[in-house]
Formats: sequence, structure tokens, C-alpha cells
Amino acid sequence: MTGLVKQLQDKDGFSESEAMIADYLLANFRMLPGMSTRQLAKETFTSSAAIVRFSQKLGFGGYTEFRVKFLAEMMQYMERPHGDELIMTDRDSVHSILDKVTSIEIDALKDTRSMLEPADFVRALAILNKTDHIDFYATDNNLDIANMASSGFIMANKCSTVHLAMTMQYLQATGAPKDHVAFFISRTGENRMLLDVAHLLKMRGNPIILITAVPRSNLANMADVVFPVATVKSMEELGPRVFLMGAKYVTDILFAVLMTRVDFHNAQQKEQWLRKHFYY
Repeated sequence: MTGLVKQLQDKDGFSESEAMIADYLLANFRMLPGMSTRQLAKETFTSSAAIVRFSQKLGFGGYTEFRVKFLAEMMQYMERPHGDELIMTDRDSVHSILDKVTSIEIDALKDTRSMLEPADFVRALAILNKTDHIDFYATDNNLDIANMASSGFIMANKCSTVHLAMTMQYLQATGAPKDHVAFFISRTGENRMLLDVAHLLKMRGNPIILITAVPRSNLANMADVVFPVATVKSMEELGPRVFLMGAKYVTDILFAVLMTRVDFHNAQQKEQWLRKHFYY
């Protein structure tokens, strides 16, 4: 599902009139190409000014810019299976499951890309440039992403710590130097243990970076930089896996950004040493 279409469907933070506009757009998008703000306002019982404000609330300069982007995303949305069409049952063939999972994961990555802001990576880079050490905080499968990110960050001259046991993560937080960056990975942003750790780190003054599927969560409220990642709410059994893919995508981007700031000769020496001594 594309990001803008999802925003209109979820209506998160929309007023009653904005929800009415969103419903009309989703149901009548084929009529939109030749529709002015005045005509759209008439159909939605609002005003031209309300249409412009609605477009700006979604991050566009005005109605025309919003209309172009929305129509492009709706065309993409309609061409791909979505909603109930993506539900997998015992009647699905391997071929159809292959297509459905591919569609879910491609759409999730595109959604994540549309949710990410370059400015957040710039802010995260400014924080990471001030430290030589990153402490990861995560649970369950999210620890796999933390371990992969940690191995990459070492190549970018950033030492990283990943503890599997939650007790060790608590102890790490109690003694973490203030120049250590705390990197959280939490799909819900509401894990009680991670919230306790974040409260402690916030009091100690450690900067916090977070990857989450819920950018308005309690954990996000404590973070200095939040990277939102798409997930699949209607298929709980697949949702965590889709989130992991998006979380790895974000850490891969951070790794790429950090590597552009590393001395090329130094990075080349590391790569040559690894090729000589390890086969991977």
C-alpha cells in the first residue's frame, strides 16, 4: 500500500471534515483529474480553503501538487492486490503466495521510503558523528537486526554493543557513558522493559535513536530521532517480518551514509584484511 493512500485510509489525526474529504477522494479518485478545488469543496461540503489546508497538512504546497501525487499512488495501488486480496489461505497455490508476499514486501518498502525524511538521517548522522560507541536496545527478532547493524557500523568506525539478555541491557543503560548513543528497535514502541530503559537513558542524557512502526508511541516521545517503518496490521503473523525488513532497510541507509564519511583508504585496508583472513 502506498504511503499517501494509507494516510487517507487511516485518517489518523483527521478532523470530521478532513475525514469526509479523504473518504470522497478514495471513492471518487477517477473524477479527480478534472476537478478544481471549488468542485471538490462542493462535493465534500467543505470550502476551497479547507481543501488547500488539507493538502498542506499532508505535506504538499497546495491542492495541485497533492492531486498529482495522490493520483499516481492510487494508480499504483489499484494495479496491485490489496486488502482481502492479500489474505493467504489453504486454497492459495505456491505461485499465488509468492506473488502476494512479494507484493506485501515491495509495498512495505515503498511505504517506508515515503515515510522517511532525509532530514532525520542528517540529524541522526550529526548524533552519530559525536560518538564512537552505539548501544543497541531491542528484544526478540529485533535483536537480529541490531546484530546485523552492529557488524556494519564497526566498518564505519563505530563500536557497537548488543546484549541478548534484557538484564544485561538494563545494566548497560545504568552505566552507559553520556557520549554513547542508544539505538532502539521496537515495532510497537510500547515494550515496557524498553520504556524503562529509555526513561533511564533520558535522565542520564544519552541521545536516543529509534526505529519503530508507531512514530507516536511512548518510546518515540523520548527519542531524539525517530525512523518510522511500515508494517502489516491486518496480517499479524506477517507484520513483524515486514517490520524487520523495513528496520534493516533503515540501518542499511545509515550504514551507507556513515561509510561516505569514512576515510576511503582506511575502509579499503579493513576490507583487504577481511578478505585475506576470513571467507564470508
